[in-house]
Amino acid sequence: MSLSPTPSLRTALASARPHPVLDPRSLGRPVHRLDTFTRRLQADLDEVFILGLNRRYRAGFVLRDVRIDRTAAVEAVGVAPVPATPQPRWQSLVSEVGRIGFSIDRPLLMTVLNYRYGLHEGSNDGRSADEPLAPETTTEARLSTMLALQWANTLALCIDTLQGTLDGQAVHEFTPVAGAPALGEGSWTVTATVSETVLGVSGQVRFRLDEAWMARLLRQLAPARERATPTAAPQAPLPGRLSLTLQARLLEQELPLGTLLDLHVGDVLPVRLGLADVLVDDARLFKAAVAEHQGKLCLTSFQDAE
Repeated sequence: MSLSPTPSLRTALASARPHPVLDPRSLGRPVHRLDTFTRRLQADLDEVFILGLNRRYRAGFVLRDVRIDRTAAVEAVGVAPVPATPQPRWQSLVSEVGRIGFSIDRPLLMTVLNYRYGLHEGSNDGRSADEPLAPETTTEARLSTMLALQWANTLALCIDTLQGTLDGQAVHEFTPVAGAPALGEGSWTVTATVSETVLGVSGQVRFRLDEAWMARLLRQLAPARERATPTAAPQAPLPGRLSLTLQARLLEQELPLGTLLDLHVGDVLPVRLGLADVLVDDARLFKAAVAEHQGKLCLTSFQDAE
């Protein structure tokens, strides 16, 4: 006998939302506070666009949204990849902390370039999504690198000042690295959606954080009591905590009873001083060499007694 679900049950199962899968890599980490970071970064980037682009070139760049997500896998099982939009061109920036990837949609980059060189009036860049762009120029590549360095520093400064105080230096020395592989699955991607209202262009700016930068961000998002490194209480020196009396047995010599009875005052017994036994309450713990220092016998070169 086989059981089949009723039509109402099948409809409920089809419309049910899948349960979110818990990422074990996020356990114990303050990922629920990442919205604090994105709000702060959006305000900082807003200021960068207003002061660096809008006021200088009378442009209309507007930051619509900033979000951060873990980078998903590139491959989808059973689905053929269909590139609806051109893949972003990633640049790799390396600092003393770690690596940050940067990309900017090319229509958005061309709009910034046209404003910088006064070519925005009558420009067709960005009007049609289907219209192919001209090949990349060296001027465009230089501008992309310059924006990457400026905006990566804005991102780094935002991370360092999340708790109101700098975590390290204020300005990080980022260095572009040509040919470095892009940070892939498992890294975190910060995506900023930008629109230019005058020319009607929109696009995205992306930052990809490696493990070191992400750990720095999560450390800044953690509560102050978790960020503080516990300081171990100073311990008293060993003599103040535990007192032991050491006894040194320098020499043992066995003599026949007849030789012992024949000894007279002034007789000399030939002996050889070797390693001394160091005892604590008649228990031999160490062997030590005997040395002379300023007329005194001293024990040195302690060894565990077998």
